Amino acid sequence: MEIKKVPIGDLKFAEYNPRKATRKEWNDLKESLKKFGFVEPIVVNQREERMNVIIGGHFRVRVAKDLGIREIPVVYVNLNLEDEQELNLRLNKNVGQWDWDLLANLNEQLLVKVRFDQSELDKLFKGDFENPEIRFTEELMEEQNYLVLTFGNEVDWLHLQSLYPLRKVKSLDSKAGFEKIGLGRVVDGIDFLNKLKNA
Repeated sequence: MEIKKVPIGDLKFAEYNPRKATRKEWNDLKESLKKFGFVEPIVVNQREERMNVIIGGHFRVRVAKDLGIREIPVVYVNLNLEDEQELNLRLNKNVGQWDWDLLANLNEQLLVKVRFDQSELDKLFKGDFENPEIRFTEELMEEQNYLVLTFGNEVDWLHLQSLYPLRKVKSLDSKAGFEKIGLGRVVDGIDFLNKLKNA
């Protein structure tokens, strides 16, 4: 893959590009470009009738223009209009999802620095206590039956984790700097037994 430096004024925005950005996203990207520059090239068409039309990277090019950047790294592809539009959509849609359990292992201040919002931070560090699979109760009630599993070795515990994607949550009584993080989940008993049978 050949990356070329191209004058930003030579590039054209695709008239159909359906992506848009909020002011927050604009500012976040601006901060990122200032600090790291272009770490990914822009994808641009070189087909004669579509020469220099941006396929992937419209938002970065707009922010780069605002920052006064004159040249940007480009990767050229040669596509007809239909394939160009398909690639544009795929580059914007096929972006994956966060692994929230792995994110919870990162420093909270780093996540704040890269602009995770409060609802995302709450999801990571407070757990989804508003919508548990089964509602927690203050005391054991007659209509609820509970099973607590303990493991004397790491292998069996890891096997259980492979059956159920247990999520990390902070203790509700944790104090900043002394957070206790553990894995926990309340699951439907019948579903649990069925998974054990099929394991």
